[in-house]
Amino acid sequence: MVPDNLYLYYRNNPDLFEDRVDSKKRIANYVLIAACILLLIFPSIIPIGNLLVRIVAGGALLYFGFSVIYGGSSWYSKLSGGKINELAIKKFATDDDEKVMQMFENDDWAGIADEPDENNRPLQLYIHEDETGKQFYLQMMRYFSSSDFRGITDVKTISDPQYSAVYQIIKSIKST
Repeated sequence: MVPDNLYLYYRNNPDLFEDRVDSKKRIANYVLIAACILLLIFPSIIPIGNLLVRIVAGGALLYFGFSVIYGGSSWYSKLSGGKINELAIKKFATDDDEKVMQMFENDDWAGIADEPDENNRPLQLYIHEDETGKQFYLQMMRYFSSSDFRGITDVKTISDPQYSAVYQIIKSIKST
């Protein structure tokens, strides 16, 4: 079964991947929340207008609060211990989806890199990388409607020695 996106692929393979919370970032957000609360209670600490300090502190409190609740976690490979980062999203400017799909199936990364791209296109290539484990994770995604965006291929994993051979080509693919 084709996963809807790369993150669902990671979630469905708990023996290979784990979602870790960045505790340093979370602690920093808690400290900043405490500073915002302090400024809301004692705005005269900063010698600017009290109302302005309270408005800025209130906005920052909301931002850091949401960062604590919804942010601060990343996917890691259990095999290498490396963090998985989003490398690029290429949006193909072609109406010939079959041609691009054929290149993807045949591992024609140079052809994919040379394909024209354009923003707001339905066919897209998502590329994630685990630099430590020397792996790329790639998946073709497509918009079928404004509310239906999902994967149309299985996730393709490129590991060493193929990783080293195609490294420069895949790194040359930039997000559109």
